[in-house]
Amino acid sequence: MLDLSKFSALLIDDLPEMRTTVRIQLADCGLKKCDMARNIKEAVEKISAARFDLIVCDYNLGQGADGQQLLELVRRRKVLPFSTAFLMITGETGYEQVSTAAEYTPDDYLIKPFTSKTLQSRLERIIDRKSALQPIYQYLGDRGSDKQKALAACNALLAEKSRYAPEVNRIKGDLLVDLQRNDEALALYQAVLTERSTPWAEVGKARVLIAQGQDDKAKQHLTRTLQAYPNYLEAYDLMIGIMEKSDKPGAQRMVEKALKIAPTTQRHRQLGGIALENEDFERAEEAFNRAVEKDRTGFFKAFEDFTGLAKSRIEQGKVDAALATVKEMNKSFTPSPELTVRQAAAECYVHGRAGNAPAAKAALERTMVAKNKAELDVSAQLEIAQACFAAGEPDQAKEILQGIAEDHHENESVLAKAQSVFRVAGLGGEGEVFLAATKKRMIKLNNDAVAMAQSGDLDKAYAMLEEAANRLPNNAQVAINTAIAALMRAQRQGMKFEHFNQAHHYITQAHHANPDHPRLGDAIKLYRKLAPEDALTLLV
Repeated sequence: MLDLSKFSALLIDDLPEMRTTVRIQLADCGLKKCDMARNIKEAVEKISAARFDLIVCDYNLGQGADGQQLLELVRRRKVLPFSTAFLMITGETGYEQVSTAAEYTPDDYLIKPFTSKTLQSRLERIIDRKSALQPIYQYLGDRGSDKQKALAACNALLAEKSRYAPEVNRIKGDLLVDLQRNDEALALYQAVLTERSTPWAEVGKARVLIAQGQDDKAKQHLTRTLQAYPNYLEAYDLMIGIMEKSDKPGAQRMVEKALKIAPTTQRHRQLGGIALENEDFERAEEAFNRAVEKDRTGFFKAFEDFTGLAKSRIEQGKVDAALATVKEMNKSFTPSPELTVRQAAAECYVHGRAGNAPAAKAALERTMVAKNKAELDVSAQLEIAQACFAAGEPDQAKEILQGIAEDHHENESVLAKAQSVFRVAGLGGEGEVFLAATKKRMIKLNNDAVAMAQSGDLDKAYAMLEEAANRLPNNAQVAINTAIAALMRAQRQGMKFEHFNQAHHYITQAHHANPDHPRLGDAIKLYRKLAPEDALTLLV
């Protein structure tokens, strides 16, 4: 019997009587340290602030929120360590269908009512699995990861004939795809599928085909996968991603199907966005309105729900309703510089589309003043660019879009959204040429600097990359190349602290921009190999 006395747990349930009952059952299992949370907000705060060995969460958390939403949220935010066991408890007999369909699944679930003995048996099972996989999890931490070492740990466990080999293979496949070792990943998935079909391996194979640029083959494979596993959401998401490139109406239909399986706030938002691009403004309004109304806790609401709703309404000529939606943002979000930017940009867009040029200009002026006081993500910058076009300021819009394209020249999803801004402004053809030229220019900059460094002109190469990295803080590729150039200078010009400080700065910058960039691990490995003991420690 597993001794749970030293384990720490978090119990999440919105009902006081249920918290008391389950807390007593956990004590019967030997668990002494148990914190509690009443809702998603409290749960996220506690999970972010402390590490727990175990989380026991009720599925129904009240006010339109559920435990599955919480699990997906903390996984996406990377605040829940892989080593933490997550047990869902539910009175829903159909929860297994919800769980197996989701992208993020709990380690196990338990149907109410249950006895303390049943609870202990289930806890022992999932904790045993977590413990067995700890050699892998230790390299997949929330403060950074070493995917090469995690991969080596997978291979070691497989060589030992781990009883959790299927789970190890699943993790190994993800790591190989992340590391762009696509041929090895494909071989692994095909080996698994030769034994028996399993949805994660089917989807993994599709991911590899997409990474290899074989979208048509991936689409055919996903079609067969969805016939076999019609509720597997990750397969829908991959299919939607493929179809968005060339068949947006088809992508919208696919989102509609996924929505029937998981009618979440995020899925309504996704449908609204695609419907808006398809100029299906009535359906976009319905979807965004549902996203706004569905989450009564306000925890999953996003600016995009309101701005998308306003856009869908103004495109139908509903000027007053669109402006009311923009105004409603004040009641749903805490005052902040970003809220000011988003609200003013949305108001500018509405007035611009309504033909009220003076009001659009005034709103744009407020947008640009607030822009300088806020730290904005790509979504907000795209909103501002769209507002500039609506207010008759195309040069300002293009300047913003150029910065976005330079910062994210490797990200096809971001580039597609930038192209959409051009298209809505009636400049689709110009946008294609503009963005393609920007991407080509960034690739040339990286290639020229690398070639210069390899030819021996390290100082000039570093200066070129440093200027670009400082100008483009969200371009992980440029930051990584800058860090590597600094380390090459250290190798060839003497181990000066200046070089290591520079490398440290740009590796950290790259990690902030894209912690999953496939080349980031190479830069980190080189830094740790070369840096003297008293150099700055990398906390990534």
